[in-house]
Amino acid sequence: MSIDLSAEIIAKEERFIDEMMRWNERISLTSIRDRGEALEKHLLDSLVLLKYLPPQGRLLDMGSGAGLPGIPLAIANPRLQVVSVDSVGKKINFQTHVRRLLKLENLEPIHARLEDVADKKFELVTARALSNFSSLVTWAAPLQNEGGVLLLMKGPESSAEFQEYLAGENANRYGIRDIVAYQLPFSGSKREIFILIRSSY
Repeated sequence: MSIDLSAEIIAKEERFIDEMMRWNERISLTSIRDRGEALEKHLLDSLVLLKYLPPQGRLLDMGSGAGLPGIPLAIANPRLQVVSVDSVGKKINFQTHVRRLLKLENLEPIHARLEDVADKKFELVTARALSNFSSLVTWAAPLQNEGGVLLLMKGPESSAEFQEYLAGENANRYGIRDIVAYQLPFSGSKREIFILIRSSY
């Protein structure tokens, strides 16, 4: 999938997945229990986003859960400052553990609701498997100034959700820069990344 990482980075990415699997035996972080499936559907799927991000910047991962895609991106690119927000304390506890374990100084896990960080502005915002398209745009808009980039990672439901968004009242908050379709290499699962630009509205 044209993702080029050093052996050192790959080792850290695998350590992250292994910690996720270990913690998942005690607390529910993900429904995926198989390591190979997690490597593809969590890690590889998160890393695809690297190709559509600038080499540095400040990224908000909305409703990050176990830290996806934020933690894999923070590991892969130390110049990317990742703020990872989730309202579930045990998931942020896991992320904080990973931050210490892998010495990720560019990762900031925050236990909060999105409205609690509305005083901050981010040039980059992403969300993966969080909610429907219209809700994601509604949550992201107050967190970005004009020109901010919103990258939404969606699955097979994206087409219907996107059409619903275009017909709704939020459609003028963002312009569409690109829609990237791809397929995971082992399962064949289909995915799309919607790249949106915050308008002056």
